[in-house]
Amino acid sequence: MSMNEPARVSEKQIIAPLQLVLNEITPRTQQEIIHHQNKSKSIKKSLDQLFPEQEYEEKNLQKVKEVLGTVAHEMSLEELKVAVTEVQFLVETWLDDFERGIFNGLTLKELLHEKGGL
Repeated sequence: MSMNEPARVSEKQIIAPLQLVLNEITPRTQQEIIHHQNKSKSIKKSLDQLFPEQEYEEKNLQKVKEVLGTVAHEMSLEELKVAVTEVQFLVETWLDDFERGIFNGLTLKELLHEKGGL
């Protein structure tokens, strides 16, 4: 995460404290609890629709952890995010350089845009 990028807050960090406070203030019946759980799912669905990149990033980090295995356990979540960002940048840069060498100084995206595609 760069200095300009704001810190991301997870859904659990927002909703869990609110649920604790509300449960202590107002005890609920079983029917109210079921209604509340459905409402929480609705809130989660709305948040996921508003911020789809958050869900994508979480899935992406899960895949990274699976691929790295034990190495991932030695790194913090922040270190993993930084490593993924740096590797993605390098791959895109190398790919652009490779494409420029093949397509007379243009990337494939630039070439397709020039021809009326993308």
